[in-house]
Amino acid sequence: MLGIEHTGEELVNAHGAAAGRAFKLGAPVAAGRNPQPSLFAEGMFRREILPWGLLGLALGLVEGATAAVLVKQHFGRAASLIGVNIAVALVSGAPAFSNVLSFVWANVAHGRARVGLMVALQASFALAVGCVAFASGGARGLLFTVASIIIARVLWAGILTVRAAVWTANYPRNVLARITGRIVIVNSIAVASSAAMVGWALEARLMDARWLYGGGAFAGLAGAWLYRAMRVRREFQLLAAEGASGARNEPFSLSMLTLILKDDPAFREYMLWMGIFGAGNLMLTAQLVLLFSERMHLSSGTQIGLLAVVPLITQPLFLPWWARLFDASHVVRYRARQGWALVLASFVLATGVFAGSLPVLWTGAVLLGVAQAGANLGWNLGHNDFASVGRAQHYMGVHVTLTGLRGGVAPPVGVLAYMGLEALHVGAGEYALALPLAMTVAGALGFNRMRRARGE
Repeated sequence: MLGIEHTGEELVNAHGAAAGRAFKLGAPVAAGRNPQPSLFAEGMFRREILPWGLLGLALGLVEGATAAVLVKQHFGRAASLIGVNIAVALVSGAPAFSNVLSFVWANVAHGRARVGLMVALQASFALAVGCVAFASGGARGLLFTVASIIIARVLWAGILTVRAAVWTANYPRNVLARITGRIVIVNSIAVASSAAMVGWALEARLMDARWLYGGGAFAGLAGAWLYRAMRVRREFQLLAAEGASGARNEPFSLSMLTLILKDDPAFREYMLWMGIFGAGNLMLTAQLVLLFSERMHLSSGTQIGLLAVVPLITQPLFLPWWARLFDASHVVRYRARQGWALVLASFVLATGVFAGSLPVLWTGAVLLGVAQAGANLGWNLGHNDFASVGRAQHYMGVHVTLTGLRGGVAPPVGVLAYMGLEALHVGAGEYALALPLAMTVAGALGFNRMRRARGE
């Protein structure tokens, strides 16, 4: 997932403040006239493309579905069944769970120059990915692999939090999704490519898949080196706005999180439905890894293809459409539409499991990519439509911290629900899919409730 914040072209966060105030007053956010990006924005975009592509090669190795299949297939006999399955839940939820510490990164980044900090985080992330290559094959290797993946994801959460201010400063809100969408396309292709290589290595068994993690580390380090050429537009204004918000004397903390939620009822309700909706999505991946492996006996390459490669390749095709939809409306209206795409994808995937049909599963994988393309934009950009000047990064901290909480809870709950039903009756575990499906439906209904309350 990407970390993005919006901006006004001449004054950092000015548009964000207007958007936040407009929502609180119940007024619609004005749609932009789709101006062309400035020369500075285009220049920064060109400097970002290659670094994020190289970092995507490393990121693909620790994406939830890819890491979960690696753990299940490579360490399947390294520990007890419940131990391995919980490890699957932890690594599949790590991309979300790692965000629970985002408030730490928000404090580290606040008032500091972004590019140097970003380069340090990117290099550390690449090294953490490379550590997987040195894990042994037993129970200790399983623990080392899980720990390395979680550490890498924690560092990536820091990258998302810090990068938010860079994109806030460099790209206007009314072209933000389109500009960053191009970066997402390159990043998605890189992530899908590295995921496909892991699937091939696990299935062909011509090499230990973990050695790919060493290559991913080198790619990530190269990306960090190239990122040093980035600049932040009018960074002095960004730092001044952060200083004026009082955050230097009041660092982001759990008390600030609760205060923001208390003082902003619209954002609080949005976070409620995001929590339910997102938990269902996170739960689904962990359950599908277990069902594909234990009940359907699909090959490693097929599993990674269904859960990672096809969705990631599909995302760039539909991202421009979602970007136009997002740029033209407030996130509540956007989520009220986008939420049903994930409901449909989840339903088709569940149908494929019950029917034991690969064609239905491949269809579900394509629909999952369509839904995730829109979900990524909503996740990265949505909270900014509530934030005021100088508070966008704090709202980002609230959002991703809550994402981290559900990332640590939802996948293990989904795995335990599956294993509990299997213990009651062999083959009944597939009915655990009803839980994430019900949660995504409830979240989609909640977003539509908010949309109606806004009079749209």
